[in-house]
Amino acid sequence: MSSFDSFDGSSSLDSFSSSSLDSSSDSEFSDSESSQLTHDVFINFRRDDASMAFVSQLDVALSNAGVEPYVDCRLHKGTDLGSKLLEAIEESRISIVVFSKNYTQSSRCLNQLQKIMECHTTHDQVVVPVFYDVDPAVVRHQSGDFGHVLRDTATKLYFRPGGEEKMEHVLLSWKTALTQAANQSGWNAIYYR
Repeated sequence: MSSFDSFDGSSSLDSFSSSSLDSSSDSEFSDSESSQLTHDVFINFRRDDASMAFVSQLDVALSNAGVEPYVDCRLHKGTDLGSKLLEAIEESRISIVVFSKNYTQSSRCLNQLQKIMECHTTHDQVVVPVFYDVDPAVVRHQSGDFGHVLRDTATKLYFRPGGEEKMEHVLLSWKTALTQAANQSGWNAIYYR
Protein backbone atom coordinates (compact mmCIF):
# COMPACT_ATOMS: atom_id res chain seq x y z
CA MET A 1 0.00 0.00 0.00
CA SER A 2 1.43 3.40 -0.92
CA SER A 3 1.69 6.43 1.31
CA PHE A 4 -1.02 7.97 -0.89
CA ASP A 5 -3.43 5.10 -0.24
CA SER A 6 -3.28 5.29 3.54
CA PHE A 7 -2.80 8.80 4.80
CA ASP A 8 -2.19 8.75 8.52
CA GLY A 9 -1.00 12.29 9.13
CA SER A 10 2.63 11.25 9.53
CA SER A 11 3.33 9.96 6.04
CA SER A 12 5.85 11.29 3.59
CA LEU A 13 3.10 13.59 2.30
CA ASP A 14 3.32 15.55 5.56
CA SER A 15 7.07 15.86 5.19
CA PHE A 16 6.56 16.98 1.59
CA SER A 17 4.09 19.68 2.57
CA SER A 18 6.21 21.10 5.36
CA SER A 19 9.66 20.74 3.78
CA SER A 20 8.65 22.01 0.37
CA LEU A 21 6.84 25.02 1.76
CA ASP A 22 9.49 25.91 4.36
CA SER A 23 11.75 27.06 1.54
CA SER A 24 9.49 30.01 0.82
CA SER A 25 9.51 32.25 3.84
CA ASP A 26 7.54 35.45 4.18
CA SER A 27 10.78 37.38 3.82
CA GLU A 28 10.88 36.49 0.13
CA PHE A 29 7.84 38.67 -0.54
CA SER A 30 7.80 42.45 -0.31
CA ASP A 31 5.10 44.16 1.74
CA SER A 32 3.26 45.28 -1.40
CA GLU A 33 3.37 41.78 -2.91
CA SER A 34 2.22 40.05 0.25
CA SER A 35 -0.74 42.40 0.58
CA GLN A 36 -1.90 41.21 -2.86
CA LEU A 37 -1.32 37.53 -2.07
CA THR A 38 -4.48 36.04 -0.59
CA HIS A 39 -3.71 32.32 -1.03
CA ASP A 40 -0.84 30.35 0.44
CA VAL A 41 -0.83 27.66 -2.24
CA PHE A 42 -2.57 27.09 -5.57
CA ILE A 43 -2.79 23.42 -6.60
CA ASN A 44 -2.88 22.80 -10.36
CA PHE A 45 -3.95 19.27 -11.33
CA ARG A 46 -6.02 17.37 -13.85
CA ARG A 47 -9.50 16.59 -12.55
CA ASP A 48 -10.97 13.15 -13.23
CA ASP A 49 -7.51 11.66 -12.94
CA ALA A 50 -5.78 9.11 -10.72
CA SER A 51 -3.96 12.01 -9.07
CA MET A 52 -7.24 13.27 -7.51
CA ALA A 53 -6.76 11.03 -4.45
CA PHE A 54 -3.26 12.42 -4.04
CA VAL A 55 -4.50 16.00 -4.37
CA SER A 56 -7.19 15.35 -1.74
CA GLN A 57 -4.56 14.04 0.65
CA LEU A 58 -2.23 16.94 -0.16
CA ASP A 59 -5.07 19.36 0.57
CA VAL A 60 -5.59 17.74 4.00
CA ALA A 61 -1.86 17.65 4.79
CA LEU A 62 -1.39 21.31 3.89
CA SER A 63 -4.48 22.35 5.86
CA ASN A 64 -3.27 20.37 8.88
CA ALA A 65 0.08 22.18 8.60
CA GLY A 66 -1.72 25.54 8.74
CA VAL A 67 -1.29 26.22 5.03
CA GLU A 68 -4.49 27.09 3.19
CA PRO A 69 -4.46 25.58 -0.30
CA TYR A 70 -6.62 26.85 -3.15
CA VAL A 71 -8.22 23.89 -4.91
CA ASP A 72 -10.66 24.62 -7.74
CA CYS A 73 -13.01 21.75 -6.91
CA ARG A 74 -14.23 23.85 -3.95
CA LEU A 75 -15.74 26.50 -6.24
CA HIS A 76 -19.51 26.75 -6.41
CA LYS A 77 -21.25 25.34 -9.46
CA GLY A 78 -21.76 27.98 -12.13
CA THR A 79 -18.64 29.99 -11.16
CA ASP A 80 -16.66 31.30 -14.13
CA LEU A 81 -13.67 29.03 -13.65
CA GLY A 82 -11.36 30.69 -16.15
CA SER A 83 -11.11 34.15 -14.63
CA LYS A 84 -11.42 32.95 -10.99
CA LEU A 85 -8.63 30.43 -11.39
CA LEU A 86 -6.26 32.84 -13.14
CA GLU A 87 -6.95 35.38 -10.40
CA ALA A 88 -6.29 32.74 -7.72
CA ILE A 89 -2.96 31.87 -9.37
CA GLU A 90 -1.91 35.54 -9.33
CA GLU A 91 -2.90 35.82 -5.66
CA SER A 92 -0.90 32.76 -4.52
CA ARG A 93 2.53 32.65 -2.95
CA ILE A 94 3.22 29.12 -4.18
CA SER A 95 1.86 26.90 -6.94
CA ILE A 96 2.05 23.13 -6.72
CA VAL A 97 1.68 21.53 -10.14
CA VAL A 98 0.66 17.86 -10.02
CA PHE A 99 1.74 16.27 -13.29
CA SER A 100 0.13 12.96 -14.23
CA LYS A 101 0.07 10.79 -17.34
CA ASN A 102 -3.17 12.46 -18.48
CA TYR A 103 -2.20 16.04 -17.59
CA THR A 104 -1.80 17.14 -21.23
CA GLN A 105 -5.39 16.11 -22.04
CA SER A 106 -6.54 19.25 -20.24
CA SER A 107 -6.19 22.60 -21.97
CA ARG A 108 -7.43 24.14 -18.70
CA CYS A 109 -4.41 22.71 -16.83
CA LEU A 110 -2.03 23.78 -19.58
CA ASN A 111 -3.41 27.34 -19.67
CA GLN A 112 -3.16 27.55 -15.89
CA LEU A 113 0.41 26.29 -16.09
CA GLN A 114 1.25 29.10 -18.51
CA LYS A 115 -0.13 31.61 -15.98
CA ILE A 116 1.77 29.93 -13.13
CA MET A 117 5.06 30.16 -15.01
CA GLU A 118 4.30 33.78 -15.93
CA CYS A 119 3.80 34.55 -12.21
CA HIS A 120 6.99 32.64 -11.41
CA THR A 121 8.88 34.90 -13.81
CA THR A 122 7.22 38.22 -13.03
CA HIS A 123 6.40 37.86 -9.30
CA ASP A 124 8.91 35.20 -8.16
CA GLN A 125 6.06 32.85 -7.30
CA VAL A 126 7.46 29.56 -6.01
CA VAL A 127 6.60 26.61 -8.26
CA VAL A 128 6.80 23.05 -6.92
CA PRO A 129 6.19 20.30 -9.48
CA VAL A 130 4.94 16.92 -8.29
CA PHE A 131 5.37 14.06 -10.73
CA TYR A 132 2.57 11.58 -10.06
CA ASP A 133 2.93 8.43 -12.19
CA VAL A 134 4.91 10.29 -14.84
CA ASP A 135 8.67 10.62 -15.21
CA PRO A 136 10.03 14.17 -14.89
CA ALA A 137 12.02 13.72 -18.12
CA VAL A 138 8.82 12.86 -20.01
CA VAL A 139 7.24 16.12 -18.82
CA ARG A 140 10.42 18.13 -19.45
CA HIS A 141 10.77 16.88 -23.05
CA GLN A 142 7.09 16.11 -23.78
CA SER A 143 8.09 12.69 -25.04
CA GLY A 144 6.08 9.54 -25.73
CA ASP A 145 2.31 9.50 -25.20
CA PHE A 146 2.55 12.60 -22.99
CA GLY A 147 3.86 14.62 -25.97
CA HIS A 148 1.49 13.04 -28.49
CA VAL A 149 -1.54 13.86 -26.33
CA LEU A 150 -0.24 17.42 -25.90
CA ARG A 151 -0.22 17.89 -29.68
CA ASP A 152 -3.65 16.25 -29.98
CA THR A 153 -5.07 18.65 -27.36
CA ALA A 154 -3.75 21.66 -29.28
CA THR A 155 -5.02 20.24 -32.57
CA LYS A 156 -8.54 19.63 -31.22
CA LEU A 157 -8.80 23.20 -29.96
CA TYR A 158 -7.02 25.21 -32.62
CA PHE A 159 -6.68 23.27 -35.86
CA ARG A 160 -8.95 24.95 -38.38
CA PRO A 161 -8.33 26.19 -41.89
CA GLY A 162 -5.97 29.09 -41.41
CA GLY A 163 -5.50 28.28 -37.71
CA GLU A 164 -2.29 26.27 -38.00
CA GLU A 165 -0.16 29.22 -36.93
CA LYS A 166 -2.27 29.81 -33.80
CA MET A 167 -2.14 26.09 -32.98
CA GLU A 168 1.66 26.01 -33.29
CA HIS A 169 1.95 29.18 -31.16
CA VAL A 170 -0.23 27.69 -28.39
CA LEU A 171 1.60 24.36 -28.59
CA LEU A 172 4.97 26.09 -28.28
CA SER A 173 3.70 28.13 -25.29
CA TRP A 174 2.46 24.98 -23.55
CA LYS A 175 5.73 23.14 -24.26
CA THR A 176 7.75 26.04 -22.87
CA ALA A 177 5.67 26.14 -19.68
CA LEU A 178 5.94 22.35 -19.23
CA THR A 179 9.73 22.45 -19.65
CA GLN A 180 10.13 25.40 -17.28
CA ALA A 181 7.95 23.79 -14.60
CA ALA A 182 9.64 20.39 -14.92
CA ASN A 183 13.03 22.08 -14.48
CA GLN A 184 12.01 23.38 -11.02
CA SER A 185 13.06 21.46 -7.95
CA GLY A 186 10.13 19.21 -7.13
CA TRP A 187 8.89 15.90 -5.85
CA ASN A 188 8.75 12.60 -7.71
CA ALA A 189 5.94 10.59 -6.11
CA ILE A 190 7.34 7.29 -7.39
CA TYR A 191 10.04 7.42 -4.70
CA TYR A 192 7.42 7.63 -1.93
CA ARG A 193 5.35 4.56 -2.75
